[in-house]
Amino acid sequence: MMKLQSISITAAALALTLVHARGELSIPDATPAGGPFEATWSGTEDKGRIRMVTEDGAILTGGSYGYLKDKKVQLIAPTTPGVYGVGFQPEREVISFKKITVTPVEATVEAPSNVEINAAFEVKWTGPAYKSDTVRVAKEDGSKFYGASYTYPSNAKGPVLQLKAPIEPGNYQVVYLMSDVVLASSPLTVGGTEATVKSASTVQAGGALDVQWTGPNNSQDYITLVKAGANQREGQFYVYTGNSTGNAVSLVAPEELGAYEVAYFTGGKILARQPVEVIPVSATLDAPEEVVGTLSFPIQWTGPANRQDRIIMIQADADTELPPATAVYVVREEPVAKLKAPAEPGSYILHYRTNVGKILASRPIMVTPPPMEPGTLTVTAAPTRGFGKNSAVELILDASGSMLKRQGDKRRIDIAKETILGLIGTIIPAETSFALRVFGHKEADSCRTDLEIPLAPLDPAKAGASVSAINAINLAKTPIAASLSKVASDLEGITGERVVILVTDGEETCDGDPALAIRMLRSEGSDVRVNIVGYSIDDAALKETFESWAAIGGGQYLDAPDASELAKAMRQALEIPFEVFAGTKLVATGITGGSPMELPAGDYQVRFGWDGKSQSKDVKIDSKQDISVQLP
Repeated sequence: MMKLQSISITAAALALTLVHARGELSIPDATPAGGPFEATWSGTEDKGRIRMVTEDGAILTGGSYGYLKDKKVQLIAPTTPGVYGVGFQPEREVISFKKITVTPVEATVEAPSNVEINAAFEVKWTGPAYKSDTVRVAKEDGSKFYGASYTYPSNAKGPVLQLKAPIEPGNYQVVYLMSDVVLASSPLTVGGTEATVKSASTVQAGGALDVQWTGPNNSQDYITLVKAGANQREGQFYVYTGNSTGNAVSLVAPEELGAYEVAYFTGGKILARQPVEVIPVSATLDAPEEVVGTLSFPIQWTGPANRQDRIIMIQADADTELPPATAVYVVREEPVAKLKAPAEPGSYILHYRTNVGKILASRPIMVTPPPMEPGTLTVTAAPTRGFGKNSAVELILDASGSMLKRQGDKRRIDIAKETILGLIGTIIPAETSFALRVFGHKEADSCRTDLEIPLAPLDPAKAGASVSAINAINLAKTPIAASLSKVASDLEGITGERVVILVTDGEETCDGDPALAIRMLRSEGSDVRVNIVGYSIDDAALKETFESWAAIGGGQYLDAPDASELAKAMRQALEIPFEVFAGTKLVATGITGGSPMELPAGDYQVRFGWDGKSQSKDVKIDSKQDISVQLP
């Protein structure tokens, strides 16, 4: 009796265990290889894993699994078709499983049989487009290799995607990979390609070097200068071939002397190179030995006139090694520079300074006190000032990703839009010939620039609606040069004054050359004025760059750290520039609405341009008197 009782207790305990573990797996009968599917568990257990197992219920090495959450788990089917199982694993052992059939999947790829190195090409595809699937360039045996071009079909916008050929010629495959399983392949032969570069054999340090080129012009191909024998770019200036004018680019030479090479790069590989030597540069300065304080004076100069070269004036007895300049002239192409002497008399030095701070020429100069206490001249524009019938205004607005940053409780782009809305119809009167170009508001990771308001008499209501609809896009780039290069066509037909205002909060990010674009625009006539408004710029070097670009464009750089200064800067960009002459001698320059300028007593002439014509007004300055002149 005791033995029978013992057997009865064991059976009862075993029965309880089976009841506790009992449950049911719900899964599809079949699922495609490599694809996701859902499994549910209806048992009393609420912890554990559901996982892929073999047909016999053994744990499948490398198989997908997931932890119960609301008794549901999403699994990934094996990539090899066949019969498998899905099991419930509360602890170490699988206590229940159900069979599932993994069915084959198919894919196709269709690519050109021959392409050139680093060239973009299209691939037609079909396939399951699972999240981790890739279409890629592989070795001839189908295996992957480092640096190969690939993309995810799941991200493709249609049955055609784009890849890039390797930079080494040879035989390859285009494959559709599901994990590491090749579902489809197409042979690809990558051939070599040719390129040429041609330039002068020497270039002055920091100077411009014009280069003629031929080559495949693949996306991201570029021309640059490298040290002689080098195979990699070392951070020097470069220009993408796709941004060149025809088959010509202009490079900026380094200021370090020595042997270099002009190189054509595609995919990090040099296709063509030509030697060039960077040679020394020199400069001269010829100015009066003495100048009168507060007055402008001329400086005859020679020098390389490279971008951001400057003629500066500093105190001769300054204590610091790099004293602040009391006057600065950004070198342009004119052979005469004009500086305004400081009010404080004493000994000073003129320097011709390159962009990196190298002094090419120096000469001492003495500043003497004005002969009598000066008067002041204030030049203003008429309150209802408009623009001539032959003149036009074009705004270029940066709506790239950085304009989404907040300033206070508003985004920069919204502050800029509000500022523009406050200008149109008031500061820029209705019927003014007006155009608006915007970049950064259409596509992410794009250098696109669009003419949102074509040139036409300003209709404030319609223009306001267009401005209000602009939205900055995150990760959009800053194509300043490309936008400036469109101004000539945007304002085609305008024979008078062309006022361009670029509003931006960042540097060029599309590898263009804004200085070159402005030079080309100005080469068509000096009646164009390019003003640059730097919004919330805290980089001193970038401000200097903008200042040099504005100087090339015959305009001004206006710094706008916040919303109120932005509105002020944009109004100031629309003011009239003028020059003040004493006889034939230029003594001052300014813009209407600026601060009063001190001038020694005497007779002067204020000269300015209006609707493409030169005009002037005579004015007499008396000592200690403030004289005002209003321009139309």
